[in-house]
Amino acid sequence: MDEQECRRILEVSADASLEDITHAYHTMKRIYEGEHSLFIVPSMDEFSPEARSAVIEEIETAYRELCRIRAEAKPQIHTERLSIPEADRPIDGKTLRSLREAAGVTLDYISSQTHVRLEYLTALEEDRFWDLPPAAVNVRGFLSMYAAEIGLPVERIVPAYMDRFQKWQTRRVK
Repeated sequence: MDEQECRRILEVSADASLEDITHAYHTMKRIYEGEHSLFIVPSMDEFSPEARSAVIEEIETAYRELCRIRAEAKPQIHTERLSIPEADRPIDGKTLRSLREAAGVTLDYISSQTHVRLEYLTALEEDRFWDLPPAAVNVRGFLSMYAAEIGLPVERIVPAYMDRFQKWQTRRVK
């Protein structure tokens, strides 16, 4: 089954994200699956249990194929040429951005893979601490997923950045 046919079955556009595709898949399954589906009409042949089963199998196949295609389209991350700053040098947003760009990854891609809002990822890279959630645990989680997604050593990147974030929080409270 080709990509265009899969998109037709799931009723998604060519630029649909994986999240959009997954949402469409679950919606289609709810429509056709089970006794409580939205369109049970026993007198119509196209909604017989056999026909419904065939449609559900087609939906499953289309979803699996689109997921496979999306996985193959994942950008190649070039971690071997990343130059991580020395341990004594603080990690700032500018450093994060340069490491991400060196890896050849976009913020949109990181957002789609980690499910972290694009505005939070942008705030991390621009050191706009005031635009991040006030709970350090959230920021730590966002940063950990960001670093892991582009192949950075989380144990080195996160503590250095979080130190700066927590110092900013302390100054702001005073």
